[in-house]
Amino acid sequence: MIELQNLNKLFNQTHAVDDVSLLVNSGEFCMLIGSSGCGKSTTLRMINRLIEPTSGSISINGEDVKSVPVEDLRRKIGYAIQGVGLFPHQDIFENIATVPKLLKWSKTEIEQRVEELLTLFHLDYETFAHKFPHQLSGGQQQRVGVARALAARPELLLMDEPFGALDAITRNYLQDEMLRIQKQLNITIIMVTHDIEEAVKLGDKIAVMDKGKLLQVASPIELMRNPRDGFVRELVGGDDRALNLLSLVKVEDVMTPIADIGKKPQSQHLSDKDNLRDALSRLLWVGESSLPVINSEGKIIGNVALVDILAKGKKQK
Repeated sequence: MIELQNLNKLFNQTHAVDDVSLLVNSGEFCMLIGSSGCGKSTTLRMINRLIEPTSGSISINGEDVKSVPVEDLRRKIGYAIQGVGLFPHQDIFENIATVPKLLKWSKTEIEQRVEELLTLFHLDYETFAHKFPHQLSGGQQQRVGVARALAARPELLLMDEPFGALDAITRNYLQDEMLRIQKQLNITIIMVTHDIEEAVKLGDKIAVMDKGKLLQVASPIELMRNPRDGFVRELVGGDDRALNLLSLVKVEDVMTPIADIGKKPQSQHLSDKDNLRDALSRLLWVGESSLPVINSEGKIIGNVALVDILAKGKKQK
């Protein structure tokens, strides 16, 4: 769907982006990762022409972005940033409706879309539609920011460290929300991050940048198993890669099922959607060799033992 070819951006003769070529397929969640100043945000902003490239080309669905009027291009691409950027003197309804109004949607279409998006992000329409941004928590504001980016049903969503300023619990929750929504909408997403755990959790494809250059593009598992020497290996955790690989496997994939489903746990337990890294941490913290696994209804469906996790970790190396 998106192809960057030999992309370059110079600022005062310094290469911010240096000969970057990248292909992102339709429906993929692609993570651009690297340290501060590596060129990842500049690369992202060249896609919707917030920054113009010095040389090279960008095409979306085979069409060069330079051939599209910039206003039309940006209305077709969702864009969500850290700090949200909501208009403070407009309520949540008006914020989400911004682009549909510019596209001259009917009042009925806009109302339906705003309600649809608030529901998608688990924000009750009656409660939130006419609140103002300052009346929402940081996590709620960020959800509205992403909802606004999706309002005109774009095929492509660009995200620039959207969860970077949030606390760890809220960030983890919103990451789960983005995975759910991306699968539900089958939208193509390119997201900038500096957090390898976030990249591994969300990405179908991870593109690692350093000093303006694209060093490696791979799936999370391939990147963890076979990182290039140097910056990439250091980024993915060096000797801690086995732990990071565990974060790619769900508890439900290694648990021992039980025949009699229906009981509720009396104390410590794991969710079937937890990853093995979290499960290992929980087991070590509570000092147990195994814990029951519950489903979304809170009923025990299996059991996971420490030896199962360790055995999986050895296979993943």
